[in-house]
Amino acid sequence: MIGFLSDEPTTGRVVVVVGALVVFLGLFFQGIRGRMTPRPTSVIARAYVIDLSIATALTIADRPDWNLLFYYVVALAGTRFTRPWNMISVAVTAATAVVATVVGGGNHSATGGNGLGLLGIGAAMVVMGEMMRANRELVAARAQVAQLAVADERIRFARDLHDLLGHSLSVISLKAQLARRRLPDDPETAAADVADIEAVTREALREVRQAVSGYRRPALDAELAGARTALDAAGIATTIERPDVDLPPEVEAALAWTVREAATNVIRHSAATSSAIRIVPALDQASVEVVDDGCGPSNGGSSRGSGLIGLEERVREAGGRLEAGPRDDGPGFRVRAIVPVVSAR
Repeated sequence: MIGFLSDEPTTGRVVVVVGALVVFLGLFFQGIRGRMTPRPTSVIARAYVIDLSIATALTIADRPDWNLLFYYVVALAGTRFTRPWNMISVAVTAATAVVATVVGGGNHSATGGNGLGLLGIGAAMVVMGEMMRANRELVAARAQVAQLAVADERIRFARDLHDLLGHSLSVISLKAQLARRRLPDDPETAAADVADIEAVTREALREVRQAVSGYRRPALDAELAGARTALDAAGIATTIERPDVDLPPEVEAALAWTVREAATNVIRHSAATSSAIRIVPALDQASVEVVDDGCGPSNGGSSRGSGLIGLEERVREAGGRLEAGPRDDGPGFRVRAIVPVVSAR
């Protein structure tokens, strides 16, 4: 610019050059701005082509010193174009600068060094551009991970509420029906049923609070006792086989969830008269099996409702598998969860 002013340019020349520089810088900043926001490819390509043309025209038609503008062009191309166009555009810019400087009458000995300088700056800009894109991808990935974590937490909470409230509300409904039938002739027993409803309601509230806090992990023995109470209230005879063996907390939790969900299904869907719950521990795995002599779930022909689907996810998280379907040894339904002991430790 100092050399340009020292030439004592005419007014027309000043207007043309200044106008070209305004357009050049406007397009440059339009393409380069927004470090964490990628610009549309069309915007970058338009800015690159026009700025390259302006730098070439000024270098050839006005002064070879305007080849300094190519450094801006190479910075734009290197940082904003993606591979392989960033490297291609840097090479094209350097070659164009060399040719324009020679045609414009520049110093031939300095032209080669200027071309190498553009290649070096361009390579640095390419690296910077890749780092900027990597940072953008990292920020986007972190945001996606956060969204997935929120979605997983919502699924966990919905699954916990389904399992917790489904069982508790089934017991409350049964107890309420018993209390209603007994109230005219046996008010004392009906009062005991109402007291049981109060206790179950209080326990359900406590479990929901634990689920909200994320600390809900059911105890197997407590779930077995609750299943017996609920099944007895429904008039379903129950046998429970529970060897006196300690299990890892994760394994016990998976088996406890299975007992809760399977017992709830027996009460709601089976129309059974008897059921059996068997815990089978072993060195490498533990299993729980809940069977009944009823007709099984009646949800449109599918044996896997939302409860069993959620239960299958819980068992899979513990490294195990869930089997659910009609019994092969007679009428009724069978739910079996098998959880490896070693992987859960």
